[in-house]
Amino acid sequence: MATSMSNDPLVSPDSHGQGHGRALMSFAEEPLAARGARLIIVETSSVGGFERARAFYPKCGYTEEARIRNFYALGDDKIVFSKSLTV
Repeated sequence: MATSMSNDPLVSPDSHGQGHGRALMSFAEEPLAARGARLIIVETSSVGGFERARAFYPKCGYTEEARIRNFYALGDDKIVFSKSLTV
């Protein structure tokens, strides 16, 4: 396994800011890295309800890699983030 991909992980809004999202990301990343994955890819939307996701991924070490304009709908871009799982 060289890469892995995930859509937005969901954390209940009343749990935002408590570290649950980071814990969920670590829970996904650690076994992938242990199995030899070198890269993880996540994607999210550019529309208004996804601001927190777009701010969250860089805090977890992800880099924005691509934006596919109008992917989901007119005015709704797909934003792709990646993170290296190798040291």
